Amino acid sequence: MDSDRIIGAGRQAAGAVQEGVGSLIGDTRTQARGKANQAQGQVQSSVGQLEDYIRDQPLTAAAIAVGIGWLLGRLRII
Repeated sequence: MDSDRIIGAGRQAAGAVQEGVGSLIGDTRTQARGKANQAQGQVQSSVGQLEDYIRDQPLTAAAIAVGIGWLLGRLRII
């Protein structure tokens, strides 16, 4: 398991607590920060999952990257 996944899960949990506290005390700013922390945690966790996938299946990941590059190259506007 990647450290990004662990840190992301922790940030999501902390954001949920922060959002709950903001909701409990009626502070919309704390609620918004909690939601932002949850979103950052989700992104960081997703990055960790992607890193794990690339580490486990490098040839498949490289083939996908080449395919995406080819598609983007075909979509260029002349």
